[in-house]
Formats: sequence, structure tokens, C-alpha cells
Amino acid sequence: MSRRRPALDDGVRPGEIVLEHASRAFSVKADRGRTLKEMLIGRRRAGGPPPVQALRDVSLHIRPGETVGMVGRNGAGKSSTLRVLSGIVPLNAGRVACGGQVVAQLELGAGFGRDFSGRENIFLNGALHGLDKRQIESRLEAIIAFSELGDFIDAPVATYSSGMFLRLGFSIAAHLDADVLLIDEVLAVGDEAFQRKCEARIAEQIAAGATLVLVSHDAALIERTCERVVVLDGGEKVFDGAVGEGMPFYHRLMGTAEPVPSP
Repeated sequence: MSRRRPALDDGVRPGEIVLEHASRAFSVKADRGRTLKEMLIGRRRAGGPPPVQALRDVSLHIRPGETVGMVGRNGAGKSSTLRVLSGIVPLNAGRVACGGQVVAQLELGAGFGRDFSGRENIFLNGALHGLDKRQIESRLEAIIAFSELGDFIDAPVATYSSGMFLRLGFSIAAHLDADVLLIDEVLAVGDEAFQRKCEARIAEQIAAGATLVLVSHDAALIERTCERVVVLDGGEKVFDGAVGEGMPFYHRLMGTAEPVPSP
């Protein structure tokens, strides 16, 4: 059942995403070393590589409950877009707004205290998402069961493999009341059975009204999960529309389209 709540103060409804004329550049730091004179006077040599333009005047409107895949070659701006939407990276120009509770799975182990156990990190992440101790405790056993980590739930996460990080991180995200889900490639490190389990849980959250933005190089996953696709190239939006049209466009862009047989 969809959640219906009034618009927020910034004018967007829960689950709504607005990106207007968004631009973001990142400096490339190439450390050529410093001379003794530069270290003494605290001055660096001029020059160096120019900033990389990750986003170039990108505008995007996603309605509550939409499922949107984001694809493009490496360096196209997909991950930068999700980091902007999640509030991790500020824009140089433009506007961004996401309505309601945003739950992001962008990087394995992000937001975890590496010296804490998996169980302790559940409480830490729950608190970061605004849950009190009682609310976290009410979901604790379900999160642990979903993760299938067994006794490792009480081991320091510094000892975890990438697959174990995925299990814990996604299990926490799966039991939060998300209005917006932002997922960036993390499902690719899980085994097939757990990937399918994650996909089923994402489908449940979508059915409950959550908005999904999914970045993946897995075309089949995008086609199974999303109704709309956004193609980025060189930091610019080059396609925005139905998956049935967008994925062939993406394959042509990448040069991986199946050749059309001769009549």
C-alpha cells in the first residue's frame, strides 16, 4: 500500500526527486612533489590538470514511486548523481531535492564503524537514519536473519569480506522506512541467491510506495527492476525514457548492440 503524505517544506513530496540544471566538477590532484623552498614558504607550483566535470547541467524529475535505472559508461556521472541526490556531494550550480527518508547503498562499508561488530553497526546505522533504540531493537532480529551472517554478526566488521558487507548493509537498508532508495552497483558483489533475495525485498519496498534509483551495468537487472532509464554520457543526460527504448539506445552508445540481420 502506498504511503501518502503532504509535500515537504522544500516543495517536493515524499519520494519525489528534483534535480535542476545540476553541475558538479571535481579537482584532480596530481602530486608532483614539492621542493624544499615550496615547503618552507608554503607555496605550490601553479598548473596541474583541469577539474573533471562530473555533471553538466543535468535536470531530472522523478515522481514518487517511480523506478529509474541509471546507466552509462564508466565516468559518465552516474555515481556522482547518486552522491548528489543522497546529500554526500554538494552541487557547484543548480538545485537538488529529495522528499522524505532517503536510504542509500552507494559504497560497501560506508557508514560502518570498522572496529564495531555487525550488531553494533546495526544500532549505529539505525541511529543515523533517525531511529531510536526501541525502534532498532524491534527490527534487530529481522535484520540479522535477513543478513544470514550467523555468528559473524558479533565479529568486528573489519574482518568482513565484501559479500558480508553487502549482506549487513543491505539488510539494514531493507528494514528502514524508505521514501527514496538509491542503490549503486553494490548488489553485484553478492552471490546469486542473495541478489535475488535483495531484488525481492526491493520489489516489496517499491510496492509500499518507495522510489528507486538504481545504478548498474547489469542490463538484465535494470530491465527486471525499472520502468524508466536515464542514460548519462560525459556528465550529460543523453536519454530519459522507457526502459524498452532506453536500453537499446544505451547498447548503441556503448557499441554493444546486436547487429540487425539482413533481410
